Amino acid sequence: GTLIYSHHEWIQQRISLEKFSSLTHQVSTELDIFIQTIHDTEFPNSVEATQKLIDVQGGDYERLKEEILAAAKHGETLLNNIKGNEEIKEFSERTGNVSAIERLLVQLEETERRFDEFWRTHRNRLQQCLELRRFEQDFRELQTIFDAHLKCVAEMTEIGESVERVDTLMADTKHYQELSRVDIERAGEVISAGQQLLGVRGVYPWEIVQPKCDELQRVCDIISERLVKRLEILSKNRELMERVEKANQWCANGVELLASQRIEKCSASPEIAEQSLQEIQAFIASAAEFKLSSPSEFKKIFLESTTPETKALVSQVLQRIDDVSLMCDKRIASLKKLAVKPQRPVQTVTPEPAVPLQPQGGAPHLLRRKHKADLIHEFRPRSMDGVIDSSSGSLNGDTTGSSPDSASHLQNQQDAEARRVHRGHVLTELLETERIYVNEMASILKGYRDQMLSEEMMHLVPASLQGKEDILFGNLNELYTFHNEIFLKDLENCISTTELVALCFVQRRDTFYRLYSFYCQNIPRSDRLRETLVDTHLFLQECQKRLGHKLPLGAYLLKPVQRITKYKLLLENLLSSSDSGSCTKELQKALDCMLIVLRCVNDSMHQVAITGFPSNLSQQGELLLQDPFQVWTESKKDLRLRKKPQQRHIFLYQKSMIFCKKTSKPGHNKSTYQFKHQLKMSQIGLTESVRGDSTRFEVWLQGRQEVHTIQAPGEEVKNKWVTEIKRLLLNQLEELKGEKIKQYSMNHHGLRQTTSWDTPNILLGMPQRAVSCDASSESSNRNSNCSSSGDDAYPHGMPQLSTTTGNGHAHAHANGGSGADKEQQEACGWSSDYSNSEDEMSIIEDNSAPKPMQRVGLQRHIWNRSIENLLEARAAIRSE
Repeated sequence: GTLIYSHHEWIQQRISLEKFSSLTHQVSTELDIFIQTIHDTEFPNSVEATQKLIDVQGGDYERLKEEILAAAKHGETLLNNIKGNEEIKEFSERTGNVSAIERLLVQLEETERRFDEFWRTHRNRLQQCLELRRFEQDFRELQTIFDAHLKCVAEMTEIGESVERVDTLMADTKHYQELSRVDIERAGEVISAGQQLLGVRGVYPWEIVQPKCDELQRVCDIISERLVKRLEILSKNRELMERVEKANQWCANGVELLASQRIEKCSASPEIAEQSLQEIQAFIASAAEFKLSSPSEFKKIFLESTTPETKALVSQVLQRIDDVSLMCDKRIASLKKLAVKPQRPVQTVTPEPAVPLQPQGGAPHLLRRKHKADLIHEFRPRSMDGVIDSSSGSLNGDTTGSSPDSASHLQNQQDAEARRVHRGHVLTELLETERIYVNEMASILKGYRDQMLSEEMMHLVPASLQGKEDILFGNLNELYTFHNEIFLKDLENCISTTELVALCFVQRRDTFYRLYSFYCQNIPRSDRLRETLVDTHLFLQECQKRLGHKLPLGAYLLKPVQRITKYKLLLENLLSSSDSGSCTKELQKALDCMLIVLRCVNDSMHQVAITGFPSNLSQQGELLLQDPFQVWTESKKDLRLRKKPQQRHIFLYQKSMIFCKKTSKPGHNKSTYQFKHQLKMSQIGLTESVRGDSTRFEVWLQGRQEVHTIQAPGEEVKNKWVTEIKRLLLNQLEELKGEKIKQYSMNHHGLRQTTSWDTPNILLGMPQRAVSCDASSESSNRNSNCSSSGDDAYPHGMPQLSTTTGNGHAHAHANGGSGADKEQQEACGWSSDYSNSEDEMSIIEDNSAPKPMQRVGLQRHIWNRSIENLLEARAAIRSE
């Protein structure tokens, strides 16, 4: 009874102890959940997600840390309360409570320490992950930037065609080099960061970081090298352009010098010839200004610095240099001959014997004059013959009649001078009309096209025209640029020399065709667009009024088409007034070029007018010919023959013949071609001539299942078409020589067991192909047929040559050939399906055989057997 004990107090202490124990257990449970959550969470793959995870888990750490500290503070407070009562220190039950609280505080402290260590380790891992993700993000950003840089650098292909343009390109390249240097420096920083990541061993995977660093370094080196290389190329091209401009100026000076020298004056005076010779030699020596000893060194310098992009320009300059050098050499050779002063003839004078006194009135006066004139004619220089012959007279001033040779020579000189004057007029007209043409295009573009885009006239532009200037004007802007900046300058530099003018057209032929073909193909679209308006529209009226044009816009949009025709007429006039020689050859080349351009442009305009074609015309190959015809069609399917011809406009492409009907809409001056029928070139055969009409020919399908008899407007058109179709079919035959023919002959080698395949080919100059020859006593005329099969196994068919008689059909035998036999002969007598292998021999008609009809029958029998075998072979190929 002496112990101090309060049961109530003991109960309160136990309750506080249990609460503290429960608090520590709760904190421990939350810590376990937090640690387990961290273990189950994977590191994110982006910077934002990683940073968010750090923030969230850092917040959870701070919260748990505060709970641990709060629990420890609660325990310490409880412990101090228990220990504060001095009277109960000696009692064991109180001592047990103190020990329990102290033990819980020690465990709580240990838990806090371990938790802090775990968090520090985990936070370091999160921070390392964040740095890795930042490195990867920087890599991806730089990768996108460098891809754009590489694409931009790859598109920097222009190298300029003048010194000014090259200078602009070099300035742009240097500016871009400065912009890319910023990204390259940033890439260097990212590479350094990656190397630092790799410096922490065992943390960052080497196979992730190092390849990215290597890739960044590689791309940086590529961009830097390409920009440096481009600057080097531009620098070399600038030197080349300087040489080109100097060479062009040198050529222009040479042409001007040659044109300023009058060969007539040089012929009349050796001194003038000598002076002209010195001028040309001084001009040749002026090549030293370019540090060249002779013009021939131009070619070596140019070829060393040329590039694929400047090849065309350099070729043109080299051609000009060669032309001018050649003309200078010819002029030098001519002037050297004229500059040689002729030696004055020394005449031996013998004393005249004494003569009796003259009769009263003297000697015949005329004979003395004639003798002296003959002496002058005999000893004067050759180069002066034409001049003296035309005006020779007596010593006393009396005029004598000229000889027939001198009169003819004078007439030739007058004709040559007339042709020279005419050429000068034509060249002047060419240059002046070219300048007018360029000015007219400039006025159209400035007065109409630019006004459509200007704010001042925007309110007048109709809605149907807005944004459609490319349809209305086509590529007129490109035409203007070409003529203003290239072709007009070419003419101005070469206008004094006819040969160089012709070369201008020859060298620019492809550009003419490309630009004018596109423009002419766009004309129907432009016309349809303008048809939605009228020429009296307010916008068009205002533009026409400002320009002062008397004609509406439509008339000026036809100027390019008229200009091409004008070129042809001018070149024809130049050719007709030119002397024979190289000048004539060059002019003929120029005229041929413009005729080709005209034909191609004309064909392209017709092609655009085709309507209703079920597939794409561009897949039919190049358009070769187009003309109107009359067509008769015969088909075995419907067993009917059209006796009345159909008017068809036929277009011949590389892969097909297209039959169209020409139609015109009321109120329109433009014709269209409505598609009617198509024949693939891989399926047709050809009969060159039809009996009774030299303007007809036939095209037909295999076995003459479908025959089209075509009548041309004239024999010239017919011959042109037949020649072109034969060329296409023979080209198809050549294309088939290869693997398919070898495979065909290997798979069906048994056909050579027949006598007909082993018959040697003795036709003169004819390649070894299957040729069928059927004789007929009714006619000795023979026509050549070409055919190609439409079998699916051979997409281009198997065309070959064959000879038939009469009207091109295989005839039945005279002794009992049935209708079926005749039809079979028509199907096989002109066969492209049965053989075209070079290993297979041809069936020929032996002219020395005494019985030709028996020979024909043998051929027919052999052909029938071969046909059956070959049809089986074609079916086998098709099944494969």
